[in-house]
Order: sequence, then C-alpha cells, then structure tokens
Amino acid sequence: MGSQLATRLINAGYHISIYNRSSEKTKQFEKLGVRIARSPVALAEDCDFLLICVTDFEAVKKLCFATDGIIAANRKDLVVADSSTISPEQSKYNAEALRRNEIEMLGMPLMGGPAAARDGKLVSIVAGNKEAFEKTKRVIDTVASSIFYIGDVDGSANTLKLALNLNIALIAGALSEGITFIKACGVDPGIFIKILNSTYFKTGLSEIKGPKMVNNSFDPSFHLKNMLKDLELLVNTAQYTGVSMPLAGVAQQIYQAANNSGFSDYDYTAILAFMQKINGIRM
Repeated sequence: MGSQLATRLINAGYHISIYNRSSEKTKQFEKLGVRIARSPVALAEDCDFLLICVTDFEAVKKLCFATDGIIAANRKDLVVADSSTISPEQSKYNAEALRRNEIEMLGMPLMGGPAAARDGKLVSIVAGNKEAFEKTKRVIDTVASSIFYIGDVDGSANTLKLALNLNIALIAGALSEGITFIKACGVDPGIFIKILNSTYFKTGLSEIKGPKMVNNSFDPSFHLKNMLKDLELLVNTAQYTGVSMPLAGVAQQIYQAANNSGFSDYDYTAILAFMQKINGIRM
C-alpha cells in the first residue's frame, strides 16, 4: 500500500521524500530521483506532511518515538497522518504523545487495496485536529476519492476502520462457506457466484473476489494474517469497552485457525481454502 501511495503522489506532481525500514523497498523510487531519508527524523525534517503506512502499533511507535524518530525533529508545524490499522486506544496514545511535542497527528485509516491507492480511489476516514485536516486536505484528496472527516476525537477513525474490516471478514467467511457447501454438494460454484451477483445481495467482494475464489486464486492484496490482526484488535477493543460481539469472536477464531494452517501469507479470501481443507475438498 505504501509504495502505491507514493506512486500516486509522484504522478500527481508532488515532491516527496520516502523512508522505509527496508532500504531494498526504496530502490525503485531512488531510480526516479525521489529523496530517500535515512531515518524517520530526517524524513520529518524534510516534510510538511508525513504519511505513515505500516503494519502495526509497534512499527508506528518506533517511527514516532525512537531516538531517531519523528518526535526528535524540530518541526512544530508538522502534520502526521497515520493510515496504519491500529486500535483506537493505540491511535489516541500516539496522537497525544506527539501533540505534547507540538506535532499534530491525524488518525487516517484507509479503505481499499493497493490498486485503489495507485488510482487515487481510496476511502479516507480522518479524525483529529480540524485545522490540521484542512491544512492537508489537498494531499488527502489526491489519494482518496471519498473523505470522511468525523471530528477531533482521537482514535474514532480507527474504531470505524475496525468495524469496516469486520464486515469484510464476515462477508468473506460467508462467501467461503457458501462456495464450500456448493462444492460439497457437487454443484458448480461458478454458477453460485453468478446468481449471487445478479441479486441485490451482491457485494464488491463477491463481484471482484468471488470469481477468483472459485478458481482457488488467492494472490494477496490484503494478507490473511493482517485480517487476523485486525480482528484481534477489534475483539480486544470490544472486551475493553464491554461490548458483546459473538460473530467477531467466532470470526477471529476461524481466521486464527486458517493462519495456523499455513494460509497466513495468502489473501484473506484464502479462508475458503482453509474451509475446503477441513472438509476434505480438493482444491
């Protein structure tokens, strides 16, 4: 996702700098003449707006608060937007810690995969300081076709992101069980997908991913292990807030089992491959 966001901004004419913990991943941009920062603090000192896109909370903390982290930069006018999927409390922690050093952080999770990032068709959910949002909105407009600013409550955008990803996980699970059932009964699952997609019960997932799933094609646009991580964040947050979410708990366990069965680095729709495996259905 990060490389596609960078490509989109470059193609839109922005002069950007890039930092990645793996220098190998910056080589394609270095060839284009893009400035490559050697540390997060160097990146922060070279930017007015800094967009973070990493896997988890630990990675965000290191970028922000390590000795060579963003917080070490002498940039009181810097705005940081974190598009990583982390919990609401984790996002709030980061925003408050940076704000104490006069750096504003927007929680800005994104909906959509790498292709949507490349084409500027992401959905952006933004929470944080309104002035910081207005200051950076022109850049956000470049990567997102829809922007939802939901207010200044730190972490609230991440709450929405986790709920949205839960829906994706459940839809993928329901679709996988339907395909597994159809196959076990000796019926062509391709017909199932065609009929489903002719009704108003269809989803973008059933239209785009469904045909790939029936053909056992699980090249990752979003890894199953990352969907599991997001479900764990949601379940833990629900427990913390005292909300009963039985379907989320079941989904977490199913994705955990699939992850443990060797499907972690496949697309999250490989939940179908796991269900076929436990039912003895040959792929």
